[in-house]
Amino acid sequence: GVCVQHGAKGRECSTEGCGKLIRNNGLCVEHGAKVKNCSTEGCGKRVVNNGVCVQHGAKGRECSTEGCGKLIRNNGLCVEHGAKVKNCSTEGCGKRVVNNGVCVQHG
Repeated sequence: GVCVQHGAKGRECSTEGCGKLIRNNGLCVEHGAKVKNCSTEGCGKRVVNNGVCVQHGAKGRECSTEGCGKLIRNNGLCVEHGAKVKNCSTEGCGKRVVNNGVCVQHG
């Protein structure tokens, strides 16, 4: 089996005509899935663990290269140490892919 990122069909939001992947309770965030936000006053970013976002102290997984400490992108590595990243498929763009093969600007 494979994960959604590598081609598996994820479960879609139960709202008719939506098509976004579910977050919880059969819904995407836009249609009412409950998500927790950072407990730091005025933040609003999503919780990573322990009730806070990375900026406010949540520890993400770190690069497996000894002494690095940067957060991983994939395969246990940061970009500097070999994590594969995809660039936007829009001709001449070159920014990193966020969703469906395109960057934020072209999505």
